[in-house]
Amino acid sequence: MLSSMRISKKNQPFVYGLLGLLALGLVGVASGGVDGSRISSIGKVGEEPIPVTSYAQSLRNTVQSISRQIGRQITSQEVSAYGLQAEALENVVSSAALSNEANRLTISVGDDLVAEEIVATPTFTSVDGKFNKEAYEFALENSGLNTKEYELQTRKAIARSLIEGAVATGTKSPSSHAMTLIKYAREERSFDWTSINKTFLSKLANDPTSEELIKFYDNNHALYTTPLTREITYVLLSPDMLSKKIEIPKNSIKEEYDSQPDRFNKPARRIVDRIIFDTLETAKKVKNQIAQEEITFNEVAEKRGLTQTDIDLGDIEEGQLDADINKLLFNAENVGIYGPIETSLGQALFRINAIIEPQNTSLEDAKAELTAEYVSIESRKLINEMISDIDDLLAQGLTIEEIAKDTDMEVGKISYNDNSEEGIAAYDGFRAEASNSKIGDFPELKELSDGGIFALRLDKIIEPTLSPFEKVKNQVIDNWSDAENKKSLLKLGDELVIKLDNGNTFESLSLPLNSVNSVKRNKFIDNIPGTLLEQLFLNEVGKTSKIDNGDTVILARLNSITQFDAKSDENKELLSQVGFQLSNQVTGDLLRLFASALKDRDGVTLNQNAVNQINTQILGGTGF
Repeated sequence: MLSSMRISKKNQPFVYGLLGLLALGLVGVASGGVDGSRISSIGKVGEEPIPVTSYAQSLRNTVQSISRQIGRQITSQEVSAYGLQAEALENVVSSAALSNEANRLTISVGDDLVAEEIVATPTFTSVDGKFNKEAYEFALENSGLNTKEYELQTRKAIARSLIEGAVATGTKSPSSHAMTLIKYAREERSFDWTSINKTFLSKLANDPTSEELIKFYDNNHALYTTPLTREITYVLLSPDMLSKKIEIPKNSIKEEYDSQPDRFNKPARRIVDRIIFDTLETAKKVKNQIAQEEITFNEVAEKRGLTQTDIDLGDIEEGQLDADINKLLFNAENVGIYGPIETSLGQALFRINAIIEPQNTSLEDAKAELTAEYVSIESRKLINEMISDIDDLLAQGLTIEEIAKDTDMEVGKISYNDNSEEGIAAYDGFRAEASNSKIGDFPELKELSDGGIFALRLDKIIEPTLSPFEKVKNQVIDNWSDAENKKSLLKLGDELVIKLDNGNTFESLSLPLNSVNSVKRNKFIDNIPGTLLEQLFLNEVGKTSKIDNGDTVILARLNSITQFDAKSDENKELLSQVGFQLSNQVTGDLLRLFASALKDRDGVTLNQNAVNQINTQILGGTGF
């Protein structure tokens, strides 16, 4: 039975990736306990331990992934705010649950397969692509692992992949799901539209009677009622307020620039798929069939029993592949099919899906950004060093004003209500504290999202107050006029809709004409609200929609509908890709549910102190 569960060539990329991540985790994580003893695990699922190194690398990978997405290294505060520790911990706990299940089912793999996977791990290979014993031993030595421990981890990783493969087998999203989604996203509409305002009215409402004004005032008290307002005195210290105190050491910006080559100097890249053939003749024949549009690249893969995962080489950087292949792919100026060319696995055809040019940012161009980051980080450090002293001053009973005199904090006042958005009221942290504050509360030091700190005192609460009619009479007149003109404008819009639906043109009705051709439902169009497109995608051809747009009314008549063409080669490929992604999502959800059930059944035990130590070492120091 176990022989039937051996990893096929199709599953090897997944396993190699898994082992590559494991190998990357072999770095010097200090795992000493508070008493100097060595902590080897942070807990267990059932009887399966969760290694310290696994959690440490999971946390690093999670943090680095988010950092790459936003283009800078995220701070430890942001790590906490995003819940990345919890995500990293969940990943390793789920892996331990799968390993525990593999042990329960007595699933294991032989030494030959373990050796094969270790030899194939890219981290342990030389530039010629061959296994390098010295690199292997060096990585293990740095990790504090011996070969026996690492081979055990490798064996467990492969066993987990077998269970994952068994759980995921047969999970495929119905093709109708992809079709429904793409049809929704890719259908197009063409329409004509115009906008009318009060200048189109033959008569404007501008002479209300006293009775009309009083009635309007009585029906719209909310317009003339001041909101509940809190009069607040506060002290604030933000990173920007300390920026002038930060001295930038000589060469520090250059050193920071040099330490982040992947951020500022990105090599050329290609997003590539590959299919291997047994002979050169077969590869040439298939390439010719693709060129003649007799078959697509994806269909070739499907006929050979390959999934998108099997053929996907991902994001390839220049210089990663053999010289001949590198030359073939990186001399290409257009996406498409290239080859055949000989590889270590046989003759291959490559499909370039995207060409990404090198991105080089000079030190001079990066200097302003790096300087701002340095100043921000150092300012936050200064603030963190001040927090304890300022807390002590507050505890001694100093007032907000006295705190401002004795520290770098600055005092300010604000009339705060639910509509306040300027200055310190732009911070969610301040808004929450201000809304919940009570008169007589002891001022407490609180942190802001940008690393700043503040404390506040509620001085007075002004209840909502309806302004007398005579005080706001001019405002009532303006509001009444606007409301009456809007009623007339909407009525005019209804009359024009009837005329347009009965065959009149925009020109014949003296309406300015704007035309929009072949637009998808998610398209942003200047001067057109999103609600108009939503309405047009529900309309029949020839029907006109009316949309209230504040001071104007928009009229739009649907001219044509362009359906999604599922038969074109490009759209066939799109359907295949979306179907693959949906199937992956189903698989991922199923694996998460399975791992969750295992954890519930077998129980999870965590050493929170050990977890906290790893968090401190990685997030509090130079761990990433």
